[in-house]
Amino acid sequence: MPLSEHIEFLEQVATSQMGDDEDVNRLLQFKLDHSFKVLDNAKAIIEREKIAGRRAELCSIAALYHDIGRFDQFARFKTFNDRESVNHGRLGVLTLRSLFLPGDLTANEWRQVRFSIGQHNVKSIRSTLPKRINTITKIVRDADKLDIFRLMIMHFTSETPDPVITFGKDMSPDKYTDEIYDDVYNGRIGDYSRIQYANDFKLIAVGWLNDLYFPTSFNLLKKRGHLDSIFSLLPKNEKIRLLEEKANNFMHYKMNHSS
Repeated sequence: MPLSEHIEFLEQVATSQMGDDEDVNRLLQFKLDHSFKVLDNAKAIIEREKIAGRRAELCSIAALYHDIGRFDQFARFKTFNDRESVNHGRLGVLTLRSLFLPGDLTANEWRQVRFSIGQHNVKSIRSTLPKRINTITKIVRDADKLDIFRLMIMHFTSETPDPVITFGKDMSPDKYTDEIYDDVYNGRIGDYSRIQYANDFKLIAVGWLNDLYFPTSFNLLKKRGHLDSIFSLLPKNEKIRLLEEKANNFMHYKMNHSS
């Protein structure tokens, strides 16, 4: 099952939505590049967590296709905001069902891939998933989050940040939503529906530490310096300092312990 066939297929899906609008093309290419980075992250996790055989192949394919719904979403609605358009995870499942796909996956294997794609953007997954699905879903979620850290840093350090990426939220450098801070500080996943400021996205990313599954993911995050970079972009006050201390202690622990 050559992965190159799936890579070429995803490129075709993305380019089929491109046209004369260069801004649209740029954002679709942005999502295509993200898909390839997520695949790279998944491969790193697969290798270091010693996942092998067919399970490893399914994890890679699911990671590659995890955002396939984004292309139709943006072409139709001109936004990546699920609340203003459609749930891109569910749309990805529907998209995969409607396409003649390459490779030799069985119907049951495609169901596993689609399930993980449908679950990659939910707030949390249930603890009772069957092991064969659990591993794929967790790898896709970790690999996706690792690249979103990178994209977030790239966006917020750009001289010309694109409002499409942060849905046009208030960019005030010192403002953030207290309820989101409280959720993250207390070990909960931040609620997207409460986002008011650009800094809220950064806080929610910090909260993802509570939703990463593999020691490899924490080690990659540390090696790349992404958590330090996120905190460098947040306000300098005592509450943020306390959160940073807590987050670093938690990450140090998780780097050496399985979930």
